[in-house]
Amino acid sequence: MTSDGAVVFVHAHPDDEAIFTGGTMARLAATGTSTVLVVATGGELGEVRPDFAADVSSPSELAAVRREECRRAAAELGCRDVRFLGYRDSGMAGDPANEDPASFWTAPVPEAAARLAQLLSEVGASAVVGYDDHGIYHHPDHIQVTRVVEAAAAIAGIETVYGATVDREHLHFVETHVVEEAVLAGDLGLARSRLGLSSVEIALTVDVSDFLVEKRRAMVAHASQIPESASPLAMPPDHFADVYGLEWYTRTGPEGPLETL
Repeated sequence: MTSDGAVVFVHAHPDDEAIFTGGTMARLAATGTSTVLVVATGGELGEVRPDFAADVSSPSELAAVRREECRRAAAELGCRDVRFLGYRDSGMAGDPANEDPASFWTAPVPEAAARLAQLLSEVGASAVVGYDDHGIYHHPDHIQVTRVVEAAAAIAGIETVYGATVDREHLHFVETHVVEEAVLAGDLGLARSRLGLSSVEIALTVDVSDFLVEKRRAMVAHASQIPESASPLAMPPDHFADVYGLEWYTRTGPEGPLETL
């Protein structure tokens, strides 16, 4: 491991990388820093757009579509190294799919961490990015990412571990976030919602406003999940910048490559 090694972003499903860390990935790539995207599941349980339904008749077919979308999105962000761990989407909390033996949620953390640690060592990672302790919005696969990333970093001897999150206090004053719409639609205010963290809990805010074109293109690449009519893509540029122009992180260990941005 070297201080100028790759930054590895670990995400639960295809499209999470674009929504939560796309600008950071593009900004790192612009500095010449190598980025690696690791996706834990195929996102088989994502909601399929009606215009895709005729071509996607099974969860495995959807996973194949989403993997290809993820590769295209990563390329928009300057990331050419995309790895898939191959676990099955666990669904939202309480979904029977949580208990599927092939799901990421049921995977033994030591086993998944050992696989990830081997990859971290292989690419010479200097830092690894997962999620905050709540998985941003309490999705089982996101929470499992946090557990696996922490364990893998310890095995691989990587000291700097970031957790992607959102600042719910910031979002309270701007247009709603796509995850808030999808998961927390009944909440009466982002400041009280279970999305993300409060401002004081956040260690680092990365300004990605100069990379919103790349971030938007990456989101567009996930066409099976994010149609052009979706609120983030329909926003005027200034509103899109308000919501998606900052990316937030927790951190354990010493400062690392994200602090240099």
